[in-house]
Amino acid sequence: MTTENIITFTEAAASKINEVLDEQGNEESYLRITLTMGENGGAGYEFGLEDKASESDTIIESNGVKALIDSGSAPLISGASIDYVEGMQRSGFVISNPNMPSAGGGCACGGGGCGCGG
Repeated sequence: MTTENIITFTEAAASKINEVLDEQGNEESYLRITLTMGENGGAGYEFGLEDKASESDTIIESNGVKALIDSGSAPLISGASIDYVEGMQRSGFVISNPNMPSAGGGCACGGGGCGCGG
């Protein structure tokens, strides 16, 4: 288990994550971030909550957010940035990952679900 800053959270993303954790009474929980690869080569991101880290997790602390990355996802997520944007048509988390090819798409989580698309 190591502590690294391989992902950064913007102030907007950190604020929204902490707001959700407070609302759910999970202020001490870690945000679990997992990268999944689709059959077409696209990346998907899964967010969840964990009470404690496992031996193989990388622990990240950025802008007050405590996150866990599994050993398989860590090299593929390294250097990524997570932001939260609010717009007229949709609001959600946007993940900028320099390790994944960009097709002009983004990732968004909000309203109870997460999705990425190109």
